[in-house]
Amino acid sequence: MDGYLDLNPQPWTDLRDEGLLIWAVTGHEDLYCWRMRGEDPDNWPVVVRSFDNQDACFDCPAAPFVCRILRILLGTHPYTMARSFDPRWFLTYDGSR
Repeated sequence: MDGYLDLNPQPWTDLRDEGLLIWAVTGHEDLYCWRMRGEDPDNWPVVVRSFDNQDACFDCPAAPFVCRILRILLGTHPYTMARSFDPRWFLTYDGSR
């Protein structure tokens, strides 16, 4: 994974017939979707559809899923992007490090 995650402001409906609503895509063309299950979208689980059409289901909403892939190192989460970021790096308000 190269650390590229494009969040869609308007979810794509390409997979609606399969019960999925795409909310993001990665640089490797993995699709991050909600499984439209139940009445409350806040409880829809995340499904990652890989570029080779394999689905991985995660029983959590999108926000916790994104937090996990940005924070958890490889080996404990299959879609982590944590290694792409230096956790000690930050930009101060005046632009200096």
